[in-house]
Amino acid sequence: MSGSIHSSSGAATITVVIPVFNRTTELARALESLRHQTDPEFDVVVCDDGSTEDIAAVVEPYRELLRLTLLSMPNSGGPATPRNIGWRHSNAEWISFLDSDDWWAKERMATVKAALDDASDVVYHQLQRRGPSAEGKVLGRPLAARDPLAGMLADGNPLATSAVLVRRHCLETMGGFDEDPRLASVEDFDLWLRLAAAGARFRFVQTSLGFYWQGGDQISRFDADQYDRQNALFLKHQQSLPVPYRAMAKSHFSYLLGSYGLALGRADAASHLRQVVLRYGLIKWFKAFLKRCYLLSRGLGRG
Repeated sequence: MSGSIHSSSGAATITVVIPVFNRTTELARALESLRHQTDPEFDVVVCDDGSTEDIAAVVEPYRELLRLTLLSMPNSGGPATPRNIGWRHSNAEWISFLDSDDWWAKERMATVKAALDDASDVVYHQLQRRGPSAEGKVLGRPLAARDPLAGMLADGNPLATSAVLVRRHCLETMGGFDEDPRLASVEDFDLWLRLAAAGARFRFVQTSLGFYWQGGDQISRFDADQYDRQNALFLKHQQSLPVPYRAMAKSHFSYLLGSYGLALGRADAASHLRQVVLRYGLIKWFKAFLKRCYLLSRGLGRG
């Protein structure tokens, strides 16, 4: 693409943006992990999204330990709005996102700073999963350097938001996270897709530099609402993606929606699974075939 998404500014500075709604205990853990960073040269913006708990009381002890700003706003119903308010409040070249229930290893900032360069627009790394049935599992994988968009469409979202740094210039160009409530919990993948389609350059740091909490109260938990959000994400991108990628996106989301539909007992599960195309992944196509066979065995796969 053209250089419109690329910044030519000098040495990188980083602002960490933390959206929070309640979760005071988890927020303290996240801030504590920032306090112990081996490289302390970064700013922090905590964005209180209309919490009913006392976020200011949690933040106050860290004002002398971190270069920290607390912003408060009415509840928006999801992390997109507080993230956008946070990064727009900063003038740093790089914006790093940290969800309030996640936390970082002490060498995280030093390691990612060493990876920032003029050839990258998005830098991300791995996270260790923590929570029920998640111990020891790693989140994050590399994208094909030549075509990160195809990698995301084929295999889903490999970027945990708490592992990502994005050039502020890129966020400005893209308009930040989409604040449509129908995309709550998938607004991050939506942004990564838009950045990839615009030609952003992704760099993967293949080491675990933090921890991702996987708990039952997350907005990204699996349920019928998540099915609707994934469907809204597909409907948004099916016409906006470059033409060569649209069939790939349809195949990927058909598998995802079919799998969700199967788990939720939806009548349209089989129709989604029939639209998974072999050329976009043998394993995914075969899994879709097996799921269709299961539905047929239950008399549910003919619709």
